[in-house]
Amino acid sequence: MPKVYASINRPPRDLVAQVHGLRLDQIVKALPTAQLMDSAIEPLGLRNVRVVGPAVTVASVGPDPMLGMIATGVAQPGDVIVVAAGGSTAGFAWGGGLTLSAANVGCAGVVVDGVVIDADSIVEQSLPVFCRGATLRSTPVQARGSVNVAVTCGGVLIEPGDVIVGTLDGVCVIPRGDVADLIAAVGPESARINANIETLKATRQTIFDLRGGRRLADDLGLEWID
Repeated sequence: MPKVYASINRPPRDLVAQVHGLRLDQIVKALPTAQLMDSAIEPLGLRNVRVVGPAVTVASVGPDPMLGMIATGVAQPGDVIVVAAGGSTAGFAWGGGLTLSAANVGCAGVVVDGVVIDADSIVEQSLPVFCRGATLRSTPVQARGSVNVAVTCGGVLIEPGDVIVGTLDGVCVIPRGDVADLIAAVGPESARINANIETLKATRQTIFDLRGGRRLADDLGLEWID
């Protein structure tokens, strides 16, 4: 029988907050490629957004917005609702009213392995929604599937409570039990790169300058010809 698990294990809030400060390019270096979602899943409207939060998962047998509605009833502030609709474009798995509902409960974002309807309404709202696109096709409401079970979304296996990180570059998944180790592994390098970016903004230099200028070319074995 399909089930709704209202309670899940989430990482400590302080760890999730620390993930917010990490650079995505450094996070993905520490993750196997199996944790990177299909690049076709992107922010609707290609908005420059950043989403970080524990996953509330929806295992849907095809596109079915009813299960997304149920998910908004168990989600907590800061969560990311993940709708695993199998990449189907046969009908919508999410819409504008569900986006408003998710925002009203304080969700950080939504990731849909499928398509959505009411794209204009979704884009007008502040809550980021990642998906494969928009559609006009309606969907039978059957509530076939479960909430807060293991799902595969965008090719990635996701357990409830795993941390979702999404930006304009794509979406990746940090297993719940690996969050602290990942922060320790990539935190210092993220801080160093962020500091360099602030230096570039303040000095109007280039990365070439920061890396040593002409000396960098010498170190790389390149012949410099004036």
